Amino acid sequence: MSKQELQEFLGWDIEKLFLVTFHSTTLEVETAEEQMRNLLSALDLFPDYKIVFTKSNADTDGRRINEMIDEYTALNPERVKSFFFFSLGQLRYLSTMKYCSIVIGNSSSGIIEAPALDKPTINIGDRQKGRLKAGSIIDCAPSSLEIVGSIQQALSDEFQQFLKRIHLEYEGEMASELIRKRLSHIDLNSIIKKSFYDLI
Repeated sequence: MSKQELQEFLGWDIEKLFLVTFHSTTLEVETAEEQMRNLLSALDLFPDYKIVFTKSNADTDGRRINEMIDEYTALNPERVKSFFFFSLGQLRYLSTMKYCSIVIGNSSSGIIEAPALDKPTINIGDRQKGRLKAGSIIDCAPSSLEIVGSIQQALSDEFQQFLKRIHLEYEGEMASELIRKRLSHIDLNSIIKKSFYDLI
């Protein structure tokens, strides 16, 4: 979408815009609400920025995160807008990412798509731990103080200049084949918290 088309869809200017997608972390029970509260507190310190929220996934505590987004957007109707992910859709989501200032949260889209669009990502917590990450991604703990510091870093002139020189970790025609070959030589049994079972 063009910038004008996206602005007409959202209903306001998007010169200063945060795109926020925060999911619960399946194996960190009873931390989602606190982490989301810290994120919202951090966002409060950037009142000049509009915020587009996409809703959380269906994992444990996702419903509570969505309730908190609804409560927050209701209190800040002139500043924030929330969408269910399926109604925002791929085109509008990627267009919003293209024109936003920062992608914030813990979604894989901040790890994979955002760097390809030269956008900084504030990656909160451990949900994407172990993923290959471009230099445009700033990892931080789910505390208000660290989130604020990471946003300030991403908005700095120095980091904005750095974005123009980043290397994309997933680029190249042979990326899939290189990944397959690398994985074939790695013991994957002990690198993640989750256990998966082959039912076949």
